[in-house]
Amino acid sequence: MRNFVVRDLLRLYRMRDWLHFLPLPLAAFDVKAPLAGAMLSAARGLASAFALLAFGYLLNSIYDKQLDRDPRKNPLIVHGAADPRYSLAALLGASLVLAAFAPWPAQLATGLCLVFYIVYSAGPRLKSLPVVGSVLNVGLFTPLLFVGMYDTSLPSHFVNVCVVCAALVLETQLIHEAADQAEDRAGGVRTTWLTLGPLWTAGLAALSGLTAAVAAAGLVPAARSRIVAVVVAAIFGLLFPALLAWRGGETARAARLRQVHRWCGVLLGAGLFSAWRWGT
Repeated sequence: MRNFVVRDLLRLYRMRDWLHFLPLPLAAFDVKAPLAGAMLSAARGLASAFALLAFGYLLNSIYDKQLDRDPRKNPLIVHGAADPRYSLAALLGASLVLAAFAPWPAQLATGLCLVFYIVYSAGPRLKSLPVVGSVLNVGLFTPLLFVGMYDTSLPSHFVNVCVVCAALVLETQLIHEAADQAEDRAGGVRTTWLTLGPLWTAGLAALSGLTAAVAAAGLVPAARSRIVAVVVAAIFGLLFPALLAWRGGETARAARLRQVHRWCGVLLGAGLFSAWRWGT
């Protein structure tokens, strides 16, 4: 019975859609702090990220209930779905309680996430504005990098980490808009994809990918920075944007492209983290 309830809650929170973002707080892990304190901060950061992501996605599901058609995307459109308001309040409360035990930059990051979630999905529902809604996704996820901080200090080159994360989030959002174009068009949501079309949207994706490449080069030893920049630029600055322009009009292909982009981003993030923190 307990496993059934947990499984239902995770489905309600759409965890499969944001699981890959959950490790982001580990980027701020302080290797110079006492191990017990650093581990506790990391655990608090992961718990905060879980509560914030679940809150954001649940809020989005509530306000997209009349728009979404796929129950795998929005569990609230299933007949007999549970009332989400209690979960929403509990997740909000958990986010605020966890932030109370964090240093002020993590508290600020928590507040920014909550504000972005609200203005994106609820009011004034900025997700419906072209370009603005796409760029706003950066604020939905990038602050999660800060919620696991031990104190007010950050590792060197942390700005590069934020830029890589923000650029990849924007690029994957543009691909997401191509995959969801039918539902967005039917619901009157004017995304960047629907407003600018495939070529201009792919151009923005290319700019995002190239930005990620430049920032990624600063996270690896100097001897490898050029090859990292070239590889990341080729994959995220050229290949994915080209595929988006070529096949983005076909929703099924765009959905698959989004999945591939997601896990390529995860692999890139893991590799960059290793090179950044351990110089490998």
